Amino acid sequence: MRLENICGQTYAINYPSAVGIYVLPNRECILIDSGASQAYAARTLKIIEQQSWKLIAIINTHSHGDHSGGNKYLQDSCGCSIYASPIEAAYLNHPVLAAYSLYHSVSMQEFRNKYYTVPAGTINSVIEGDSLEFQGERMLIWSLPGHSLGHIGIETPDKVLFAGDSLVDKSIMAGSGFYHLEDIKSQFKTLDRLKESESIYLSHGGFLDNPEAVIQSNQELLKNNLNLLESIIGKGCTREEMVSRLADKGVKVNKKNYFRLLTSTSAYAAFLHNSGRVQIAVQEGRLLFYPTP
Repeated sequence: MRLENICGQTYAINYPSAVGIYVLPNRECILIDSGASQAYAARTLKIIEQQSWKLIAIINTHSHGDHSGGNKYLQDSCGCSIYASPIEAAYLNHPVLAAYSLYHSVSMQEFRNKYYTVPAGTINSVIEGDSLEFQGERMLIWSLPGHSLGHIGIETPDKVLFAGDSLVDKSIMAGSGFYHLEDIKSQFKTLDRLKESESIYLSHGGFLDNPEAVIQSNQELLKNNLNLLESIIGKGCTREEMVSRLADKGVKVNKKNYFRLLTSTSAYAAFLHNSGRVQIAVQEGRLLFYPTP
C-alpha cells in the first residue's frame, strides 16, 4: 500500500479500495475517494504530509462506505471540501439512507456498520456539470451510473480516469459474479462509454492501460447473469427465491452480503421485466416473476 505515480501529477494509493490523488502546481492536492475507514484516511494524510502536499478537496465517485469512509476524518483534520453527484451527496450527508435503501425501513443492528453508515462529512459542493476546476486545472466528471445511481468517474488533466466501481477486474468477477449493481440498463450504457477512455484506474484492480478486454468481460458477465436469472425463474418465483436458487448455483450467500445480493438480483429482475423478458403477478400474497409466454 504505497504511493504510486500513474503519470504526470496523477497518483494512487492502492488500498483494497484505492485512493486517487492529483497534485496541483502549487502542491495542493485533490483526492478521488477517501478509502474505507479512518485508519486508511490517517495513512493517506501521513503520505500527503510526507510529500509536502496540502489536501484541499475530496471528490467521491460514489457514497459506498469503502470509498467514503475517510471523508469525515480528513475533513475534520484538514478542512477540505467534499464533492459528490446529487444522488450520492444525499447518501453521504445522511449515511442512514444506505441501510434504509437496502432494508426498506429502520435496519437491523447488523447493518449499522462502517460500510452502511459511514461517519458523515459535509458535502460542500454538489456536482452539477461535467467538470470541476482547481487552480486553473480542469477535472472532467463522467456520469457512470449502474453500480450506484449517481456514480461518477473523475478524469485528471493527465487523462487518467478514476472509474470507481463502474468497472471491475476479473478477480472481482471470479469472486462474485453478482457483484453490487443497482441499474442494469445504465450499467450497459456506462460500459459502452468507458470505451472512450484509454487509461482507467479501478478502485479494486488498479491501473488499466488497455481496458477494452476488461470492459468486454464486464459486458459478457451482465449478459450471462441475465440469462442465468431468466433460467432459474422457471415457472415463477419471488426475488428472495431467486437468491436461494443462486445459492444453489454456487453464488455465495450469507448474512453479510444477503441484502446487497438481493439488491443486485432485483436490478437484474427489473431489467428483465422492463425489457419484456419476464412478467410479474401477485399470487397468494407473493410478488412472482415468471417467463413471458
